Amino acid sequence: MSVQQLPASTVHVMLGDCSAADAKSVLAVLSGRFTADREGADEPHESASGRPTVWTALFDTAGHPRGGAGPVGELSGQPTVEAQGGPRATQRLREALGAAFTVHELGTEAGDQEVQMKLRLDSSTAHETRSV
Repeated sequence: MSVQQLPASTVHVMLGDCSAADAKSVLAVLSGRFTADREGADEPHESASGRPTVWTALFDTAGHPRGGAGPVGELSGQPTVEAQGGPRATQRLREALGAAFTVHELGTEAGDQEVQMKLRLDSSTAHETRSV
């Protein structure tokens, strides 16, 4: 059995604690900056089960970011973003989120070749990064 290695520029993103509309806003910002594994028509939607939903996507942060952040919608809540990838890739993703939202850093774990971070976003007018 072989395991496919993802490029160091790839970040795996998981969104939780939010509505489908908030997930759509966050994913639109990231898709506006980076190449994603999602199709444009593949929009987040609520599951019928009533259980918590987590939305996932892969973003390739290599090269120059595309055209700037995508459309920024107001968030109705404070989505939680978990990101896992190479140090430079996760930093670029965090910067893209910081350009569109206020980013609250909930925790970061760094290994020798991978970083895992947990962030909380809100849509206040001053976009900055804060440690919580």
